[in-house]
Amino acid sequence: MQHPLDQHPAALCADLLAQTGENPLLHAACEQASAVWDGDPTRPRGARAALLLCEMKADPDTLLAATLGDPRLRASFDEGLMAKTYGHRIARMVAELHRLNTFEETQAALGNPQQAENIRRLLLSMVSDVRVILIKLAYRLERLRALPLVDNAALRQSVARETLDIFAPLAHRLGLGQLKWELEDLAFRHLEPETYKRIASLLDEKRAEREDYMRKVREQLDRALNFEGIRAKVYGRPKHLYSIFEKMRRKKLSFEQLFDVRALRVQVDNINDCYAALSVVHTLWQAIHSEYDDYIAHPKPNGYQSLHTAVHALEGKTLEVQIRTAAMHDQAELGVAAHWRYKEGSKARGDRFEDDLERLRLALEEGEGGALHARSIYVFTPKGHVIELPQGATPLDLAYSLHTELGHQCKGAKVNARLVPLNTPLKNTDRVELLRASQGTPNREWADAKSGYLVSKGARDKVRAWFKQRERESAREEGHAHWDKTVRRLGLSREQRELLLHKLKFKSETTAWEALGEGQLSHAAFLDAARATLAQAIPPSDEQTLPRRIATAAIPRSLSLEGLQAEPARCCNPMPGDAIVGFITRGQGLRLHRTDCHNLTNLRRTQADRLINVEWPYLQGMAVRAELLILGEDRAEFLSDISHVLSMFKARVNAIDSTRDKRTEQVRMRLKLELPSLDNLQPLIDKLLALNGLDEVRRV
Repeated sequence: MQHPLDQHPAALCADLLAQTGENPLLHAACEQASAVWDGDPTRPRGARAALLLCEMKADPDTLLAATLGDPRLRASFDEGLMAKTYGHRIARMVAELHRLNTFEETQAALGNPQQAENIRRLLLSMVSDVRVILIKLAYRLERLRALPLVDNAALRQSVARETLDIFAPLAHRLGLGQLKWELEDLAFRHLEPETYKRIASLLDEKRAEREDYMRKVREQLDRALNFEGIRAKVYGRPKHLYSIFEKMRRKKLSFEQLFDVRALRVQVDNINDCYAALSVVHTLWQAIHSEYDDYIAHPKPNGYQSLHTAVHALEGKTLEVQIRTAAMHDQAELGVAAHWRYKEGSKARGDRFEDDLERLRLALEEGEGGALHARSIYVFTPKGHVIELPQGATPLDLAYSLHTELGHQCKGAKVNARLVPLNTPLKNTDRVELLRASQGTPNREWADAKSGYLVSKGARDKVRAWFKQRERESAREEGHAHWDKTVRRLGLSREQRELLLHKLKFKSETTAWEALGEGQLSHAAFLDAARATLAQAIPPSDEQTLPRRIATAAIPRSLSLEGLQAEPARCCNPMPGDAIVGFITRGQGLRLHRTDCHNLTNLRRTQADRLINVEWPYLQGMAVRAELLILGEDRAEFLSDISHVLSMFKARVNAIDSTRDKRTEQVRMRLKLELPSLDNLQPLIDKLLALNGLDEVRRV
């Protein structure tokens, strides 16, 4: 029964007391609420909310808290004083109700399903007794009933949207079906007034008429089942306007395509009775065969089981019938296939929150209170977004939950506009602003759980990963430097470096650098492998013969370089006496390559017609220049022994460059020489190699 919105509070209280019997505390509460009546029917009233809850058979404590929670009493509210009169439990419930009624941090969540879910969880976490949520929902329904009296269209839209996104799903979660459908229908009426009117006209009947129709078909089916000896519970109510609209939108159906505008559920004892009841339904009314689904033989992926059918029932109107056992019903309502998950279009998170919610739902059915187990807290960002964090979380936990880099660079935080240390535990509804340093880095102490900076193990793992990555990068840089130094000292070619990687069993130079830097590959082992690679001959190219075809027929197959413009190629730096090939450039004469030059293979493949066999002119007695690389152990006689050999072959030194590796105690020397004849070069190299302590002597 709905009372007139402008009905005097004295009349409301009289009706409330008449329905509840003599209750001195409720009588006193009614007097308090009546004394502050301001004549504004658009503001919810405690007595009206209590009457609504009385119709739902709420317990006396709930009715008392609802009456005392009148917003007009909030200004004079004193929890301690109220506790003396009504008891601590009632005072606490009223205090929490006032907090919920003044909570306005929902706008950022509207239209965002995840944020709306976080807001619902936050509201539940703000109360110590779930009955406070029940009272809040009653107050919200009273506010919706009074919305037509509000002139501000934007306010009406905002209240309606908040109801659909936050409060109606919350009522559904708690099993408060009657509250849910009226909240949805009233909000729908203000959000989509034209659509609301169109669907209402399509139904072509008033709600009372629809409910009367449902009563008739339920009684008819109940009699038929009893006649067949099938024990069953038949129940149902017509679809409401908003649920019809949602199904049309979700499934993209026209109104004529809906078969479940009116629906019954039949609950039986066993599976055999399910099919027996189905037979009764199809005998009693004309079946719509295209709408039959057997989810018992073929359950849905989430485990849902039931028989679904649609029929033309009384007066030819369509009726959906669902048939299931009690176990199937429990699975659908309380298990993974819970109806609210299907209705809200969301998936369960797989956490213990749903178990808590079911416990609260059952507590409400028994008229009892209860609270969520405090496993999470909910805080606000400066933009009003709600973030779920573990109990005891700090501003640093929040930073890492938003973005890893924000966590690494977090240098401070403001909680409710006050600067706090980063290890300050946060509380429900705190508004947290994080301060960020553009070049900030994490602190090793953060990764220690005992330090109190981070409660979340995932966040601590991110800190450890950051330091591990930096250590890996540092090791890679150190290994890279040592690799390059050794490769340059030994003069390893690209092919030799690849051979070295294969010998060391590394896939890339980067992994080899990391192994060197981290000590997995010792410097001594690396040097030994590099020297062994240097000593190993590189397999000759598959192409050893020069192409016979050349671009210009006037150029003979073999030329002497005497009198020709020719320069040695920088890639291999050939010397007189080396086996060479000429490459005809455009306007710059010949470029001379040694026949073992690594670039020659590519030239043979791509520009073979510009290669030509050439030979040096007569070289007898001609002075030649050469550059040698000498590697050997650092010892006192190193330079004097080399000088002695050079003098034996009358070699003149034009330039010398020498370096010493302190770690390996090896000398690397480059000599630029001039020899009287090319014939002296190889004997000179052989003589140097014979010296004690020299590891390598080769031309550059």
